Amino acid sequence: MMWSRKKLKKQGKQALRKNWWRIIGISLMLAFIAGGMRISYRIDDAAVRLTGGEIGIPTNAQILNDWYLSIERSSDTESGQILAFLGEHYTPKKGVLAGVYNHMTKERSAFFGFLNAMNDFLFKDKIAEGFVILIGVILLILFLIFVSNVLSVGQCRFLLENRTYRQVKMGRLAFVWRARRWKNVMFIMLKKSVFLFLWDMTIIGGIIKRYSYRMIPFILAENPDIPHREAFLLSRQMMNGNKMRAFILDLSFLGWHILNIFTMDILRHAFITPYTETTSAELYVALREEAFEKGLDGVRFLDDERLYEESDLEEYPVESHRLYNPQVKKWIRIEYERTYSLRSLILIFFTFSFVGWLWEVSLHLFGDGVFVNRGFFHGPWLPIYGTGGILVVVLLKRFVHKPLVTFLMAVVVCGAVEYLSAWLLWEIKGMYWWNYTGYFLNLHGRICAEGLIVFGLGGCAFIYIAAPFFDEIYRRIPQKIARIICVVLLLLFAVDIVYSLIHPNSGAGITDYHVHAGEVLSLLCL
Repeated sequence: MMWSRKKLKKQGKQALRKNWWRIIGISLMLAFIAGGMRISYRIDDAAVRLTGGEIGIPTNAQILNDWYLSIERSSDTESGQILAFLGEHYTPKKGVLAGVYNHMTKERSAFFGFLNAMNDFLFKDKIAEGFVILIGVILLILFLIFVSNVLSVGQCRFLLENRTYRQVKMGRLAFVWRARRWKNVMFIMLKKSVFLFLWDMTIIGGIIKRYSYRMIPFILAENPDIPHREAFLLSRQMMNGNKMRAFILDLSFLGWHILNIFTMDILRHAFITPYTETTSAELYVALREEAFEKGLDGVRFLDDERLYEESDLEEYPVESHRLYNPQVKKWIRIEYERTYSLRSLILIFFTFSFVGWLWEVSLHLFGDGVFVNRGFFHGPWLPIYGTGGILVVVLLKRFVHKPLVTFLMAVVVCGAVEYLSAWLLWEIKGMYWWNYTGYFLNLHGRICAEGLIVFGLGGCAFIYIAAPFFDEIYRRIPQKIARIICVVLLLLFAVDIVYSLIHPNSGAGITDYHVHAGEVLSLLCL
């Protein structure tokens, strides 16, 4: 039976309506983990031009074009002339590779420039930066292998159950770990990533193979025990003759993506991504049915019929699953209607603060190639994240059954925290630790619409996912040990507050922001 785009998209919308807010929350969380959502704290073109500056950073295409023209116009095409031209037209400022490039263009010799750069890197206090970057890359790769890839399979499990059952718990994201099959899933998803990386080195192989391997996460979501060879073979067989049709299916969402341009990317997170994900689940179900009709050998591994049978049950009967283990059934419970103890709130505060610090540090580490200890404090925490998270969890508890109201209130709470923090830091120390001047709908450069939207979505993620998740973990810590941990953390934080008030954390990448546009105009009017 041939599937049609219209039918799949209609079924995808129906599935989305069942658990819209949970699907959005899962999509946002996975996007955050994958690094898809970034908030840049750099001043954009508008702000720089307003202060009289110029943007002189060319694109890669412009660099290549200038390089080609330099060769074409010059009779001397030696490497020294080319490197000199590049050095005049493009000078990156940050990162290890920027240092190598600048040495090469300055020396007008790739060989001697590289040696000079390596000399700086190895013998002039540059090696620590390289180690930090290397360790960061290794940790990121390990996180993607052991967490991100496995979570994506859990997301597919959630989407498949959501088609049939009215209630699907967020805990389905941990399906692979609950079933104790994470090793096999991790290996298959790693193999898929490596294969795609290698195929990306060809002209169009990466695009084709992405469609060939597209069903692998859904196959694993149905049967995480399937051997790796059979998983790849079955996915290729299911997509055989369907790759172009699936490509056209993806292309049919183009209109939504064009419309998203006019919504400051809100539509993508609030509708387009969840819609495409539920439609992808419908595609898998349609191809699964075709596989059974064709009698493909690998269909013997697709044995979870309860995912597709009509049922009056509210949620999937986990007790009937062949991998059900009563010892791990309640390994984690993500129920957002709960009362938090003071110990949990303290630990969650420091957890959110540390995650926020880790996130901002990683943006600079992988974006600029340099380690920057972000924030006013010296310790590994950004209290603005912890404060906003705790306030949202405590103050908005009464609105949890109204997700839209929760989102709007989270925008107000988090916006107030960010604005007051920026104002207070300026009044106390006369410095900016962030600046949104030039951003769309910004208020004195301290908050902006873009950031508030992300904070609102993040606040919902705190209430519905993150806070219950960590609370469940922290409840398992013996009370005496939990008290000791809280006291130690609070003491360290108090010491950091006192020291930072005297010697605030500042410097390149931390407080080197221009003054607000409004203050610039005021100065010009004097």
